[in-house]
Amino acid sequence: MRGIERQKVGVLPVWAWSIVAGGMVWLLYLLTLGPSTAWWDTSEYIATSYILGLPHPPGNPLFVIIGRAWLTLTSWLPMDVAPRINLLAATASAVAAAFWFLAVMRIWDHFTENRAVSLAAAFVAVLVGGTAFTVWTQSNVNEKVYTVSLMFVAILTYLAMVWEDHSETWRGDRIFLLVCFLLGLGATNHQMSVLPLSLIHISE
Repeated sequence: MRGIERQKVGVLPVWAWSIVAGGMVWLLYLLTLGPSTAWWDTSEYIATSYILGLPHPPGNPLFVIIGRAWLTLTSWLPMDVAPRINLLAATASAVAAAFWFLAVMRIWDHFTENRAVSLAAAFVAVLVGGTAFTVWTQSNVNEKVYTVSLMFVAILTYLAMVWEDHSETWRGDRIFLLVCFLLGLGATNHQMSVLPLSLIHISE
């Protein structure tokens, strides 16, 4: 299972297929992107990202910093602040989808050597997960901290799988340090980001 990401399936390697899957999800969110803000505390997070302020406790400082940086980088777009933050949500969920794709490929590699079957399963899993009601609405109109947390969870879950393959090597040590760093960083966005910690405990 080592290096499955570099294995070619059809015309593309697995890592490239993951980008295709993430791009499909991103395009779907883009086509359904909310033109403004929504109910609950979405407006609060949009406003605090714009002014680099502090939302309600626990404050979610990482999201505010990411949101402000995103608004600066996308200032050239002919869009208001709210839809640009919605675009941030769509992008974060699309990145998550790409890493979920890689994770599903690794899971299916335990059950079949047919890469085409694994590829199809990964595409279905990503599209079903990406169009689930809560994920979809959080990703295009109801942006808060959850899409960034979803991205952290997806990346950490995938890295935990890679670490399991290399846990007794120098590469495994580096991956473990990266996982620890991302766990700490993700916690400053939302506590949901530390959920993959249970995967590392199980692997040990």
